Amino acid sequence: MAVEKRDKIIESALKLFEQKGYHSTKVSDIVKDAGMAQGTFYLYFKSKEDLFRSVAEECLKEIVDALKPESDDHPDVGNGQMHDGLIRETLIIYYQNRTILNILKRHGAASPEIADIAKQFYGNVCEVVKGIFKHYNVYPGYTDEQLEMTAYAEIGMLEMVAYQWFIEKGYGLEKLDLLAEVLIGINVNCLPETDVIGE
Repeated sequence: MAVEKRDKIIESALKLFEQKGYHSTKVSDIVKDAGMAQGTFYLYFKSKEDLFRSVAEECLKEIVDALKPESDDHPDVGNGQMHDGLIRETLIIYYQNRTILNILKRHGAASPEIADIAKQFYGNVCEVVKGIFKHYNVYPGYTDEQLEMTAYAEIGMLEMVAYQWFIEKGYGLEKLDLLAEVLIGINVNCLPETDVIGE
């Protein structure tokens, strides 16, 4: 029952954040939509920021779990195959968490409380993507700093496309294959020449 109440609060909060905006939504709005007393909210969260941080952390855990290479994944898998899996999984996760993506994109830099969450979120995602690049030896010879730059570039590209197609244009996962095909093409064509020979 406690989990159901918490989930209902989160569901109402995300709905209202999307409809009214993060800053315009009050705790009183969330509990009213959830059909609960205001005191119930504070049994689960300290504040609206705490709620959003909790949801962002859950989203991050989902991304990490989905993108981390399996222990039996062979490091010599082709770059195209690795990028295909990375891009598809990331697009699906962004679609499923598009409300969070929308809030981070619209308010992240401008809002002190969300800026902190966004910085931590993207830093952690970057570490996961760097780990994937290292595991599959995607960019041999790259320094750690170059891998970090490349990871942020990949995250930025994927996130912008997800934002435009899933939020601004309102499409669903019916566009997944088309989006993945284009993004994989960009990645393969941008890899250093020594990486694409023989593919």
